[in-house]
Amino acid sequence: MVRQKHKTLGFRKLSIIAAIFIIAGLSTFAILKDQPNAQAAYPVGCVSQACREAADRAAASEAAAKKAASQADTLENEVARLNSEIAALEDEINMNQAIARDLTAQIAINEGKLSLQQSALAKMLVDMHFEGDPDAVTLLASSSSLGDLAEKQSRQSNAKSQVTTSAEAVKALKEELEQQKASVDALIAAAELSRNEAAEKRNYQQALIAKYESDSAAYEKDALAARETMQREIAAEIAKYNSGGVVGEGYNSYPWAANCPRDNIKYIVVGGYVCQCTSYAGWKAQEFYGIYISSWGNANTWGSSAARRGYVVDDNPAPHTIGYSTTGVYGHVVWVESVNANGTINLTEYNNYASSKSGLPGDFGARYNVNPRAYRYIHLDQKLW
Repeated sequence: MVRQKHKTLGFRKLSIIAAIFIIAGLSTFAILKDQPNAQAAYPVGCVSQACREAADRAAASEAAAKKAASQADTLENEVARLNSEIAALEDEINMNQAIARDLTAQIAINEGKLSLQQSALAKMLVDMHFEGDPDAVTLLASSSSLGDLAEKQSRQSNAKSQVTTSAEAVKALKEELEQQKASVDALIAAAELSRNEAAEKRNYQQALIAKYESDSAAYEKDALAARETMQREIAAEIAKYNSGGVVGEGYNSYPWAANCPRDNIKYIVVGGYVCQCTSYAGWKAQEFYGIYISSWGNANTWGSSAARRGYVVDDNPAPHTIGYSTTGVYGHVVWVESVNANGTINLTEYNNYASSKSGLPGDFGARYNVNPRAYRYIHLDQKLW
């Protein structure tokens, strides 16, 4: 096999030390179908099971907290409405109680009038009994004339009739007032019942508000704890790839560079999906060694795939080797450009957020002074058979 001419890297030192996290490239359409939302569903770097479970818990707790807070807000509006209803009922009760007091006073006055009328009638009847002579002959004898007798009898009858009529009128008024008061008392009782029912409902809903607010706070606390767990997992995942490498410029010979990151994982090219780490490493193998890689799987299987094909796979970095890592969900592959005197390596890669030129997944990046222990190495120029 003929090695093509090496294209020299032109690394330029930057001042920012990057925290490296690698989203590995997918190499088969079946895997992409199995996880259609894998990149969108979780934060960058959240690839471990523990991290994703924490992310799910955080999302569920945040949703529950929002729901509880929304329920509390809705109930607060209902409680405000019930308070207004209770206040209106209180005003109605107070008004009817005032009317009832007035009616009670009027009833008492009329009871007094009736008592006076009844006393007057009784006195008149007694006086007429004792002053009058029941003997018609005697009554006639005491009268100066028949006209006088008739006048006396008429006067007594009229007086008795007036007192009786007045007493009956007072009694009728008293009964009417009592009926009115009974009606007002019924209104007061109904209003008090409505007020008490509204107060009970309000108190129950106030208790629910307190519960929902407490639940919301508890869910927010759970969400915070889950997010902290998630961030720890992400930090741990990043630490797996962070080997002290410094982001550099690098030379990009990838034929599909103009399509990246726009076309990330839209179609398969050499090595895997376009703009992914496997596709880039596959291109470098073709560029330098004329080796076409088409079915080596995800990045974390490249070591075993290369070994099955007889290539040397070891822990010794060398220029123009493929470094691979099995950590994370899909692993990661890089192209080793050179090895420094201190043993660190300079590399180029695709689909690494930390070194991405655009800061987006599926873009070119370069790092130098990377700890070589972060990867194992595939020597495409060395075969065992």
